[in-house]
Amino acid sequence: MTKKTDTKIFILCGGKGRRMGKYTKKIPKPLIKVGKIPIIQHKINYYKSQGYKNLTLCLGYKADVLKKFVKNRNKNIIFSKSGENTGILKRIFLASKNYRNTSIISYGDTLAKINFDDLLTNHRRSKSLMSLVIAPIKNPFGIVKWNSKNKLISFDEKPILNHFIGYAVFEPKIFKYLSKNIINAKDGIGIVKAIKFLVSKRYVNIYKYNGLQMTINSVSELKEARSKIGNYITFS
Repeated sequence: MTKKTDTKIFILCGGKGRRMGKYTKKIPKPLIKVGKIPIIQHKINYYKSQGYKNLTLCLGYKADVLKKFVKNRNKNIIFSKSGENTGILKRIFLASKNYRNTSIISYGDTLAKINFDDLLTNHRRSKSLMSLVIAPIKNPFGIVKWNSKNKLISFDEKPILNHFIGYAVFEPKIFKYLSKNIINAKDGIGIVKAIKFLVSKRYVNIYKYNGLQMTINSVSELKEARSKIGNYITFS
């Protein structure tokens, strides 16, 4: 079995965080404070508390600002700078280019108390190239379907759906299966196309997670996170 020290976690921190408005004009989104410390430090603390210390931050927007903060407060963290306009998948590709062990992807704006030991065990048992962490979410709307004659054929009031929460396990050899066009695609287009392609080949496993998790991708989500963390929720 792979040791924790051999399992690398790639934290994706390159986005510009446009939906955060004024909060990301001077700093990247992972440096926004939730409680007393920034999002990125919550993540690092939690990973280290589980024994996972082999961390690589995939940088982009305000890379030097983030690197300086993290480097001053943490030891032995690797930084991968790939430019502001590099797509998510290309960042992962460049950061993992010389790495051959099973790895974890973690979006820089998502906090979740995932048991990584259990996640990795689930992934290995599946013998898949990738495992996506999914969680239930209640759709706030009534979902309807109709036929070609505009007759309603189904109505589902506020159904429970499953969504990808920004954590995944992958084998670095997945890039052997992906075209350069997919790897080099902008923004999040590449990672979406890659997952769809791997799904078509039956290479993707799912890991069901029902625990605490929050994504901070907008000002309203930031306010909600700040109302919880530090008051009755901790991530370390």
